[in-house]
Amino acid sequence: MSSRFEHCIEALLNQNVICEVTDLESFTYLDNSENENSVSNFLHRVGRKVIRTRDKKGFYCVFSSIEETKKRNAVERHFDNVIVNLEGLINWLKLVRNADNESRPIEAGMRLHESELLAAIEESSSLNLQLDNIAHQFNRAQKSTEAKSKLRSILHFLVGEKYFTCIGNTGAVYVATAKWSLIYEQLEFIRMYDGFDDDDEDEVLELQSELF
Repeated sequence: MSSRFEHCIEALLNQNVICEVTDLESFTYLDNSENENSVSNFLHRVGRKVIRTRDKKGFYCVFSSIEETKKRNAVERHFDNVIVNLEGLINWLKLVRNADNESRPIEAGMRLHESELLAAIEESSSLNLQLDNIAHQFNRAQKSTEAKSKLRSILHFLVGEKYFTCIGNTGAVYVATAKWSLIYEQLEFIRMYDGFDDDDEDEVLELQSELF
């Protein structure tokens, strides 16, 4: 086995989303259809397969089938973990769109400049309130009265959850990963089967129509 093949298998089995931002070499490797088939054939032997996000920006691993109770339970636990942060994620998407002059949805490769986002928040009481709500939902820097502390804590949380990576040593620029591509697809699934509040559903539908 090649080292790149092994690395891809390990990353996928560890539930990582492989994209140009998180792992360019592995993404380039999987972007070759022959390599993707080789990886998928290997994973099939352990009851899994590799999937590409609908926007073609990331690869991730899923069960080939969830007929077994153990696998169904694992999938349910995964979605339970997604739902824990769901409201905060949706509100973060709203905040970033409202703060952006072009009202762009977050997608893999998009850069967020902390200073620009902070400036927009400090100039808007509405965005400041949104930031407070998100800090509460993610349980981050709730006691702080400074928007800067709350914003930085939230960004660090999202980096830890692999929605962003940092550029440079200052942490002032953040690049979105393809985990956002996956979360949009998961939001669509949840919307279809569990439902959202009306405002959240409209937001999800708009984001998905623009991205896909």
